[in-house]
Amino acid sequence: FFPSPVRAQSVSLSVSPPVVEILLAPNKKVSQTFTFTTQGENVIVSPEIHLVKPDGSTGHVIIDPSPIDPSTIPLTITSSPSLLSPLPALTSQSIPITLTFEAASSDISQDVYLALVIKVTSADLPLNKQSVTTPAISALILTTITPDGILPINLEIKDFTLPLIHDSWLPFIPKPTITNNSSIMMRPEGTYEIISPTSKTILSLPIYPNLILGNSSRLLESSISDLASNFSWSPKWSHIGPYRIRLIITSQGGTKISEIEKVVWILPLRLIFIGCILIIIIYRLTYYNKKTIVNDI
Repeated sequence: FFPSPVRAQSVSLSVSPPVVEILLAPNKKVSQTFTFTTQGENVIVSPEIHLVKPDGSTGHVIIDPSPIDPSTIPLTITSSPSLLSPLPALTSQSIPITLTFEAASSDISQDVYLALVIKVTSADLPLNKQSVTTPAISALILTTITPDGILPINLEIKDFTLPLIHDSWLPFIPKPTITNNSSIMMRPEGTYEIISPTSKTILSLPIYPNLILGNSSRLLESSISDLASNFSWSPKWSHIGPYRIRLIITSQGGTKISEIEKVVWILPLRLIFIGCILIIIIYRLTYYNKKTIVNDI
């Protein structure tokens, strides 16, 4: 009947850098400093290391809700300040957290995907008066351990099934995906081309170098003004006939990895349909007019 008032925490969180990619040789070390900034209430900061895994084909990841067991990964992680105890933070304060990663001895290439998860709780409220949802922010740490610097490449273009006929009235927007069948992340590049029946390239777009984690898929996108965009092409009324749609995948060094080409007939289907309707209407009107004239005679 007389519950204690409970208020949600009002706090703004940020972390920089939000994503780090690390290439590390066995038995070598590398350090990375993350700057965590909080604005709002006085809070207690609790940094943790969690595993992450890819989710879907749009570059999202899922963070394991439980902190990592250090014995399950081929990395030794040390931090300054220590992650073993919470850190007090005053209002509007930046806290640097430096993590050092040392790769274990290994003769194979492998990836480890981690997240530095930073949770905050109010320092001014008892636990029974804080909100159930704990504010948090994370920074991704994507690490490749390789003994010789040579990374395996096994990419496959998928979902590139195109229609046999496309209406020139509508934009043509294929949505191919690429699957990374290896356990090592990479950033493929390449080109997307549309070639006319006279073998003239009427559209050529570079592929945006999205990061594809190991054993995952990613939607391919074009690069327009260094921004990711879909493969959109609006045909003109004069674009009629069989057009070749070509997709070329290369490594960042320019080595061709995969190439696929499909043929799509571009036809003014809507105009053809409207023309057929008009012909039918004209035919019927002409037929009824002739029949009326014959009956009058």
